[in-house]
Amino acid sequence: MFIRNILFLFLTLLLAACESLVTDVDNGDLPQVESKLVVQSFISPQSSRINVVVSESIPLFAEPDLKGGVIPNAIVRLSDGAREAVIPFDTANQLYSADKAVLPILPGKTYFLSVTDGVRSVSATCTVPASAIVPESYKIDTSYSGQDTSLTVKFNWKDIAGQTNYYRVRASLDLEYSLPEEISGTGQFTEKRVRNRFNFNWDDTIGRNDFRNDVNLDGSEFNSPIGRVKLPHPLSYSTSNGTVYTSYPKSKIVSITMEVFNTDEHYFKYHRSVQTRGDSDNPFVEPSLIYTNIEGGLGCFGSYNSGQFIYRPK
Repeated sequence: MFIRNILFLFLTLLLAACESLVTDVDNGDLPQVESKLVVQSFISPQSSRINVVVSESIPLFAEPDLKGGVIPNAIVRLSDGAREAVIPFDTANQLYSADKAVLPILPGKTYFLSVTDGVRSVSATCTVPASAIVPESYKIDTSYSGQDTSLTVKFNWKDIAGQTNYYRVRASLDLEYSLPEEISGTGQFTEKRVRNRFNFNWDDTIGRNDFRNDVNLDGSEFNSPIGRVKLPHPLSYSTSNGTVYTSYPKSKIVSITMEVFNTDEHYFKYHRSVQTRGDSDNPFVEPSLIYTNIEGGLGCFGSYNSGQFIYRPK
């Protein structure tokens, strides 16, 4: 009994000591970190618009009323060294946006971005890759898993020799298919043909993802991972009069667009750092830093030159 009492007293004192460590920390001893401007913009000769997202960071020990979010009253300037355009704020989409005609984005050209909210100012520079890389060969197939049918795609491209290159691959499917539409009050259905675009999701395997670079692979042939998109499958519906109607999608491929983004270093490092941080499921792994090239702030100003091959069934 005596030993049990001693142990109880020891644990009580230990918990009290821990509590005092928490309550005795003065707010003045916490790190004083100010909120920073966060800028995201990725320009390309193929993009119809120039878009810039401006927000602000929320420091770890910020005041409770600091909400962060989009900043609508900033001044955003984009320059190619000879011409300058002020990018206006788009209230509907909550970003700064302008048609590419205000300042054409040209391959091989360097661009300068500056943002200020009247108190804080940031800047960044990027150079658009000079060449667009077009997929040279491809393989399209179908795969089955239970009731699900997936369309798969894989394609190859040739690396540009004699220079450092960074790549990202994308693919999308334009599909036409049928949807059922009940004729009101009749218990009968009619079919409506619709057309939608679906993005392929990439199968992640070691050394094979949608971001690649040519380190130690200069001039080599590159191949994408396998991209998958699930196709619509038959669905059964109960009508208002109790009968069952089965709808068959009768899918028809309109086109498959395969893209290789020849990116600059900033675009590549930023997106890879975001992907790496998002893929880390181990709670004991130290969080990785998100890449930034924004001087005085956070985020990324990068560029890419997109090469496309569009497959259309005959």
